[in-house]
Amino acid sequence: MLSKSVGTVYKCGNTWTAEVTLGYYLDKNGKVRRKNRRKGGFQTKRDAIAYIETLRTSQQKPKTITFQTLWELYQNDEMKELSKNRQSKYRSAWAKIENDLAFRNVDDVTVSELQAIIDNAANTYHTKNSIKVLLSHLYKIAVRDDYTDRNRTQYIRLPALETAQREILTDEEIQLLWNDYRTNQRTVTACMLIMLYTGMRTGELLTIQKGNVHLDEQYLTGGIKTKKGKNRKIVIPDKIVPIITVCLESSKSDYLIDYKQKVFYQDWKAVREELGIREAITPYCCRHTYVTRLTALKVSPAMLQELAGHEDYDTTLMYTHLSVEDRLREVNRLA
Repeated sequence: MLSKSVGTVYKCGNTWTAEVTLGYYLDKNGKVRRKNRRKGGFQTKRDAIAYIETLRTSQQKPKTITFQTLWELYQNDEMKELSKNRQSKYRSAWAKIENDLAFRNVDDVTVSELQAIIDNAANTYHTKNSIKVLLSHLYKIAVRDDYTDRNRTQYIRLPALETAQREILTDEEIQLLWNDYRTNQRTVTACMLIMLYTGMRTGELLTIQKGNVHLDEQYLTGGIKTKKGKNRKIVIPDKIVPIITVCLESSKSDYLIDYKQKVFYQDWKAVREELGIREAITPYCCRHTYVTRLTALKVSPAMLQELAGHEDYDTTLMYTHLSVEDRLREVNRLA
């Protein structure tokens, strides 16, 4: 086989083939693939080499494909590998841009048009980002199949992401939850305590199946979101083993907690008001409280990241909310 900077020729059976590389693209697994153009049937190597320049510079008939077709291709292939929650987000994102893009040819839409469509379709960062990510998947298919030369979503600008400041529960508020559970054994209070001592999110806790609870070894299997966070072993502290036991015995379904998420949030609002816990305290604050309390107990960074199920420690740091008093106590240890 002869390779040159402008192309390659190789023998295929009794004839020779000329081939040139037009560019590269990422497949659905993130691997780099080449886009090639070739022509075979040459009787001699010399004829194949002579044709390389023609093959490299020749213009193919332009190919066209609509965003609607790309969306259908994506739905029927790569999107099936995603979680139901992610699929739902992308369907919602598509619905917001369908009227503007469905029957447009992918190579006819400019970056400025895409920017305007996304800006008009949504108001928040997360919704705009979902649309951008979805379009990026569609463009990757188009680039791979040679319908366009580049992924135009890389030039789309998103608004700044404003991260909401999460509150953490005070020791007094945690004690209020314990007092309520010991008095009333309400499921909503049980859920809050479990999340406070395991760091689970509401969506994780309410999808734990009974078969994934291992009380003897004191762990359960679950998790969502990142690769590291999914299907991890979540340890069960001694203090909440009795609560888990009661939940297992009282649940009438295959799940540890027989609770609809919408009902859980409604019940939490009522119980929070009844107990006099601050309005800013949401169920997700339990996870922030969990990480903050472990940090204050000097749990090592590696263990803290593992317990939280985060891909990197920088993410874990975002969950710590040490007070001025906590920080002052540490710096006062300096000799």
